[in-house]
Amino acid sequence: MDLLAAFGVFLACVVGCMVKGASLGWALAAGFVCFFAVGARRGTPAPALMRMAAEGMVTSLKVLRILLMLGLLTALWRAGGTVAFFVWGGIQFITPRTFVLVAFGLSGVFSLAFGSCFGVVGTAGVVLMTIARSGGASLPVTAGAIMSGIYFGERLSPASSSAALVSAVSKVDQRAFQLRMWRDTPVPLVLTAALYGALSLLCPIQEVNAQIVAALEEGFSLSWVTSLPAAALLVLPWFHISAAAAIGVSCVLSAGCALLVQHVPPAELLRACVLGYRPVQPDLADLMSGGGLISMASVCVIVILSCAYSGMFSGTGLLTPVTDRIGRLAERFGLFAAHVAASVGCGALFCNQTVAIVMNAQLLGEEYRRRDLPPMELAANIGNSAVNLAGLVPWAIAATVPLTTMEVGPEALPLSFYLYLLPLWCWLRGSGKNQKNLPKIS
Repeated sequence: MDLLAAFGVFLACVVGCMVKGASLGWALAAGFVCFFAVGARRGTPAPALMRMAAEGMVTSLKVLRILLMLGLLTALWRAGGTVAFFVWGGIQFITPRTFVLVAFGLSGVFSLAFGSCFGVVGTAGVVLMTIARSGGASLPVTAGAIMSGIYFGERLSPASSSAALVSAVSKVDQRAFQLRMWRDTPVPLVLTAALYGALSLLCPIQEVNAQIVAALEEGFSLSWVTSLPAAALLVLPWFHISAAAAIGVSCVLSAGCALLVQHVPPAELLRACVLGYRPVQPDLADLMSGGGLISMASVCVIVILSCAYSGMFSGTGLLTPVTDRIGRLAERFGLFAAHVAASVGCGALFCNQTVAIVMNAQLLGEEYRRRDLPPMELAANIGNSAVNLAGLVPWAIAATVPLTTMEVGPEALPLSFYLYLLPLWCWLRGSGKNQKNLPKIS
């Protein structure tokens, strides 16, 4: 009963944060206090609970480093003109009967480079929705294509904090994990592209507003040189360069572009690195503003608290009843199906992709150890379920933030084909082969 009461308080705080538009970090902090109290009430000393939480937080250190570097990267890419160059270049491919497909492709390329669905929807997504509105295109279809695109890089980009977190909680190398993710991607990617190609023909745009192109050309020097930071980030990991090192190189190249190509004053560039970039041209303020270390503050708090939850739950066994039920589900339907259920359930309860990833490892990690399965199988099943499925929960921030940014409703989610074609494909092909109906080792 005490555990249910703690969950009740936590969920009430989640609802309050969403209604007020506050960071879910506040709800997670309140929940931590409640679950800490439950653990103490059940006989675990407070110092032991703090030690368990601290041990869980250690998992977040690698992810926090990536997050802070991403804060710098997103500001520097804006200041250096990298974002503007790709948006401007992508718009050149738009024709009346290719718009929806280009919206998916441009969002996907941005996501692969940026690694952040929120960062992509706040730049390329805003531009594409503006074009859709001014050109008479279907807004739900366009938003669905953008949603599919912005989640494409969440598992695959070297700059993805989600990929870093999955690797950390599963205890696998991030590069090896992402290579595994590429193996599962081609079929759902081709199917998604084919569907948006068909919708491009069925729902053509009437015209393309040239004002955005003119504003980008006026506000930035759109030289090919500004694409080098993105090229470095995408290419270097294939030469066995770590994600952190690749992001660092991209940051240096972006800073060079900002100083030498865009002629941003050094003091302004330093301010942008901390507080976020703000373009001088008013027409670009809504599109290009953002990034910086401060933009990652809330995300860092959520990651730290999520990992603290994991450590405390693991040490106290508070979630043992839930873990047992998930284990029985895995016995009956297979591990991947259990991951799907855990991902949707955690996304619906915690309204957060980060917590869903951490809780997937918490709830199902023991099943892999009992079956003597390698950690990469755990990482692959989390990557193919929790990362994308969080975007399909209408009230989770993984969905509400992009939809709100694009000014559309949840009617766009059924048209976000990639988000559910990927887990559907992995389930159909028996992702994590030989995991169903294996005898449970006692």
